[in-house]
Order: sequence, then C-alpha cells, then structure tokens
Amino acid sequence: MAEQQHTTADDEQLVRATLGGDISAFGTIVERHWNMVVGFALSRIDDPVEAEDIAQDSFLKAYSHLHTLRDPSRFAGWLSKIAIQQCSNTIRKSIRRRAALGGEPKQLECLDELPALSANPGLTQYQARFIRQTVRQLPEKSRNVIVMRFVAGLSAVQIAEQLGKRPGTVRVWLHRAYNMLRRDLAPLLEEVGP
Repeated sequence: MAEQQHTTADDEQLVRATLGGDISAFGTIVERHWNMVVGFALSRIDDPVEAEDIAQDSFLKAYSHLHTLRDPSRFAGWLSKIAIQQCSNTIRKSIRRRAALGGEPKQLECLDELPALSANPGLTQYQARFIRQTVRQLPEKSRNVIVMRFVAGLSAVQIAEQLGKRPGTVRVWLHRAYNMLRRDLAPLLEEVGP
C-alpha cells in the first residue's frame, strides 16, 4: 500500500497491510489513534507523561499481537482494551512500588504547570485538569465512550461497531454520560461562560 493511500485507508486495510509487511501502515494507525489512547490513559491517571508512556506501550503491544486480532475492522475497540489494560498494569506497578518503598511514589506536584493536552487552546491548565478529573470520575463504560467520541472523533455508530454493541445502546451510554458531564462540569461552564 502506497503511503498516500494510508491516509485514506480504513483501519481494516491498514491492519491487513501491516500484517502483509507494510510497517508504514502501522505508523498511520499510530498517528490516527494516538490521541484516543492518550485520552484513555488520562481518563485513568493524572500524569500526562505517564499517559504518553502508556500509549507507547499500548501501540508496541498492539503491533506485537496484531496477528491475534480476529476482526481487523474493530481495531480501535481492540486497541482501547489494550490501552485500558496497560493503564491497569501501570497502576498496579505503582501500588507495588509504593508498598515496597513504604511511601508514596513521586507524583507531579502541579499539573497546572504542564502544557494543556487539549484541543481547545482557550482552556487554562486548571480547566483542562478539571475536565480530565471529571471524565475520570465517570463509570468506566461512560468514560470509554466519551473518550472514543470526543478524543478519537468516532460517531455512535462507529463506537458501536468497535465495541460490538448496538448503536442504540451506545447512544444511551453517550446520553447518560453527557448528562453526568453537564452536571459535573457546570462550575467550569459558569467560569468560561459567554
């Protein structure tokens, strides 16, 4: 597959090309899904640097296990499960490290000093952190569909395809998540107001 075709190819075509030996096709997959994987990580941990490490580990694992993917058209859903597992592994390691050292692992003191990982440059660091913390508090299935919708840019139908669910089910999950976010983000909405 030529590099120009990579940008217009769907995930299934890119997976098949990668399995056929076209490593640059996997590079396109990484570019396409990087923000989604980092978004999944940030929805579970509060360290942007660690989130990028988790994303790297997730893509490495996906690449090395790509031959086990049964349905290449569901790559994004499969990758999201890998990312979630990588987050769990990182959290468990942190807990074991903390227990072994008899204290708290060193955390970033102030996320407000880091550049915002946001598509909206109008948000302050505090506001971006508040949004990440609010999303992190959602139930897992709500959190996952919110990340897939707003970070990966997938439609409800595409999310349903990736998760193997009916579109109506995903729409209900999204609706419930929207309502929770509206309620929990109300202070921020008042702050940034018209």
